Amino acid sequence: MKRPVRRKPEPVDSMNALIDVVFLLLVFFVCAATGSIADQILPADLQGDATEAVQPVEPQTVQRWEHPILRIRLQPAAGDQLEILLNDQPQSDTEQLRSALTQLAQLDPASTVVLSIHDDVNVGRFIAIYDLCQQLQFENISFAISAGGRSQGSTGSGSLPVTAEDDAANP
Repeated sequence: MKRPVRRKPEPVDSMNALIDVVFLLLVFFVCAATGSIADQILPADLQGDATEAVQPVEPQTVQRWEHPILRIRLQPAAGDQLEILLNDQPQSDTEQLRSALTQLAQLDPASTVVLSIHDDVNVGRFIAIYDLCQQLQFENISFAISAGGRSQGSTGSGSLPVTAEDDAANP
């Protein structure tokens, strides 16, 4: 009886598995690199010898600009007159106030304008000042009140909530 002859298996090309692994690694690294932040080119001063010491450069301090606070105080004067104070500097009339506010608005429209109005001042007069501030396009216009809910020297009985910022704006 004849024995069946075993055939030798054909050698499998081992390179196919290696190529598959290489392509999988390539795909992995390409996908991983798309989410990373690109490196920026850093400036380097390559003049001079590589052996000499480089003096450290001190960082420059940047000063933060703070917008000024413009305090406008309206209070009654003798007779039917109105006393106008801009940052505690008396203004002769509304035209002088308009001129000063126009210059300040051109320099910095983000300045905070705080209106401190005495209770005895006519509503129409302080609305005219408020409208002037809006017309000059000031970005922040506020009203100041005293701690008792009344403007300075007021005898009114109304009360509004007061914050520490309000007290600071109207000393």
